[in-house]
Amino acid sequence: MDLTDLTILADNVAYILILGGAIAASWLLERTIKPLSWIVKIASFFGFIVGILLMITAAVVWSSPGMDGYTQYLLIATGLALILKPIKDIPWAALIAMLVGGVCAGYVYLYLPPLPETVFGMSSTWIYLIVFFVPALIVYMLFKFIEDALRLIGIILASKPVAIILGLTCIVQGVLLLLDRSLFTIILG
Repeated sequence: MDLTDLTILADNVAYILILGGAIAASWLLERTIKPLSWIVKIASFFGFIVGILLMITAAVVWSSPGMDGYTQYLLIATGLALILKPIKDIPWAALIAMLVGGVCAGYVYLYLPPLPETVFGMSSTWIYLIVFFVPALIVYMLFKFIEDALRLIGIILASKPVAIILGLTCIVQGVLLLLDRSLFTIILG
């Protein structure tokens, strides 16, 4: 089997939906199946990885004919919910800005000729700090909107009611796909 051939994901989309749905609805499953709650906690720990699997499967299914569009959107929504749930509270804009500022200051310090002790009456240390902060501030402002938008999407998709609805819909759709049916063709006619 060739590792670059991802059609195996499209062939097993029903099982992937059931797995993703079980993890997305793990909060409900943990409340209803008390003796097995430790299994659900372990499964929800792997939610980020399963979310990536759902997104890759969505991309594969999107590029292959035959799967209805609603299943593709369900894969994307559930994948985003599982991916954004653990990372929505990380300050990505600040991390990326610090990285860019550090790279810029490091480049100026390591690859350009050394600055004299004072430049325009200012210590060269201040010049290096300016070289760090200006690109960092610009990158921070650019990424802050994206971070806030993703945080909002993550909060909505990872909320317990939405996650349970997405999870149960994934499970039902996965089971129906195993029976060569689709929830969306049943509902939408």
